[in-house]
Amino acid sequence: MSSITGLKRGAFTSIDNSGEIRLGAEINPGTAGQALVSGGPDQPAVWDTHTGIIQPLTAGANITYASGNPSFNGSVADTIIATDTNTEYTAGNGMDLTGTTFSTDNDGTTINNTGGTGAQNQVLKVPNSLTQGTNITFSSGTTYDGSAAITISSTDTDTTYQAGNGIEINTATNPDTISAKPDEDTIDFDGTELTVLKVPEGLSAGTNLSYTSGSTFDGEAARTINLDTNLTNVNLTDSTNIIHPPNVFDVAGDLRMSIEMGNFYPNDDSSYFNIGVEDDFSAKIHGTLKVLTSSLEICGYFIIPVNYTATAVRIDATNSSGAAVSRSIMCASVTTYGGTGYTSLNFAGNTNAEFSLSPTMAGASDKIMLITIFTTSTSDHIRGGYIKLTR
Repeated sequence: MSSITGLKRGAFTSIDNSGEIRLGAEINPGTAGQALVSGGPDQPAVWDTHTGIIQPLTAGANITYASGNPSFNGSVADTIIATDTNTEYTAGNGMDLTGTTFSTDNDGTTINNTGGTGAQNQVLKVPNSLTQGTNITFSSGTTYDGSAAITISSTDTDTTYQAGNGIEINTATNPDTISAKPDEDTIDFDGTELTVLKVPEGLSAGTNLSYTSGSTFDGEAARTINLDTNLTNVNLTDSTNIIHPPNVFDVAGDLRMSIEMGNFYPNDDSSYFNIGVEDDFSAKIHGTLKVLTSSLEICGYFIIPVNYTATAVRIDATNSSGAAVSRSIMCASVTTYGGTGYTSLNFAGNTNAEFSLSPTMAGASDKIMLITIFTTSTSDHIRGGYIKLTR
């Protein structure tokens, strides 16, 4: 740049400048980072790098400069280096220190750091071994410390089982067989399960009792126990304890069920046939059933009690003077429900005398006895009677 003339010297207390400051005959604005440096006495100031020493930076303990200078004043570029000279580390329990290298202090027996990946610590085995006890075996060796995989097995060699009551042990089989020991009299084994054959003591038939076979019962075979049907061995003192139906009476050893007169009806031969009760207070016929039409059949229904059997019948008849008259009687067993029909029990009976039934009739819920009296005169009077039973 050409020189500038006309500059003036002046003394100023402050210079305010918002533009460039140019120095030298060339009017040099300097470069970024340069400082205004004095050229000395009688010399102009110039733009330059400051090299003056103000307070140099010295190297302390373990600090050095790459240039080798003992200090740094910024006049030249340099590198600061830190050096750790402390070698006073101490290895504690389980640690080794070699130079500046730490490593674990292993016993090399139970733990090591040379076989693992990246020199890792690894367990070699447990400090104490597991030994075989009674009936215990290992797949290899006689002890186990975890250093190798093995299998532990147990073997039961105890064959001293004791057979208690009712039990037997067969040592000839492999393995031994434990079985129940039946007496083969009351208990037996059929190849699958235990079976009771009979009870140890028999039940005997007492007075008035009998079995369908034999004289005792032990459960070995099915039997039926029967009551003595003819009652010839029954003690009369004991028989008095039997409670019979209210219309059954014990007459000198015979069981007689009284004929109820209100059970009789006229038959259906004619619509005007009828019977009535004689109530003229005549001593010979008062209270009897009077026939109101000659040749009338009088029919009555009677229920035979449970556990009883009808074996005979007696019905008395008289004329108006009280004299006995003989009239025919017919008996039948009629089915009342669950079916139809009847069974004739006799057709030869007559009034004023006991006559037997053939067949007899046992009491049943679906059976009723029908008694028919064949009258012949309006002077016939029915007085009543009984049906003979056995228990």
